[in-house]
Amino acid sequence: MPRLVEEKENIKLILAYLATYFIWGSTAFAISVIVKYLPPLHSSALRYFVAGMVIVFWCTFRKHPIPRGKEWINTFIMAFFLLAISNSSTSWSCKYVPSSIVVVIQSIIPLMMIVLDRIFFHQEKQSLMNYLCVSAGIIGVSLIIFSKDPSGTKLLISPLALFVLMTGSFSWAVGSLLLKVCPRPASNLFSSGIAMLISSPFQIAAGRAMGERMPSIITIPSVAYKGIFYLIIFGSIVAFSSYSWLASVEPPSRLGSISFVNPLVALFLGVTLGKESFNNQSVLGTVIIIFVTLTLWVDKIMENNKGSRRGVVRC
Repeated sequence: MPRLVEEKENIKLILAYLATYFIWGSTAFAISVIVKYLPPLHSSALRYFVAGMVIVFWCTFRKHPIPRGKEWINTFIMAFFLLAISNSSTSWSCKYVPSSIVVVIQSIIPLMMIVLDRIFFHQEKQSLMNYLCVSAGIIGVSLIIFSKDPSGTKLLISPLALFVLMTGSFSWAVGSLLLKVCPRPASNLFSSGIAMLISSPFQIAAGRAMGERMPSIITIPSVAYKGIFYLIIFGSIVAFSSYSWLASVEPPSRLGSISFVNPLVALFLGVTLGKESFNNQSVLGTVIIIFVTLTLWVDKIMENNKGSRRGVVRC
């Protein structure tokens, strides 16, 4: 019997990782399709409102505990830093930047977290390898920033799009670090659903301020509805639920693999389905960023193994 339970848990782990790798890696491409027909922030608000309602209803039905007291700090951080700011910037950026490049740029978030942790949080002791990776990551991002589009007449990423994308990445890094020092809610899934509902009105307000208006329902093509449905069910519910569960049962060193697998999935979809093309300079920058993220992940695993041999558990 114990062996059967172990096999079921292993299958569950594999399915959860596959969902997190491939679904999250595909969300930027799905967003890039949707924003061709729907305003970015309104479509993002719609996605999170519906997904949040589904999650909250499910958690209420299953009698998950609602956040209490200081646990609400965690929920509001998720709502503002991770959803209202970071994911809104992703939706907006996918309208003006190739979806694969959006994901590649966002993969430097672990590098931002290293710098922010060193300056403000001091949660982990940073190694020389970490600083070398940050330096190499800056070079990789610079190569992408200053690369030209396939026509060779303008930059691949406009200064405004770059600012929005980097602001969103910075917000995710800050929010992730704040979540580590705030009280963790008894039900991460319930807290996430509530955060989605909280973020939706702010995204709509921001969209209105930027002049966004939703088109008539009858003018929206079916591909946009399919994209929204995919992001609600698979992106916001399946993948996010899988990640929440993995975060509670798996060590951070293994979860770090998401940072370099997602860009590979996004690149594959962007090139094959989105017909996105890049010059040699942007390809080199992408390779450097993915290699740096992979190096950080391997370095973290080696550090954890050393800690285990000393009887120390590291996070």
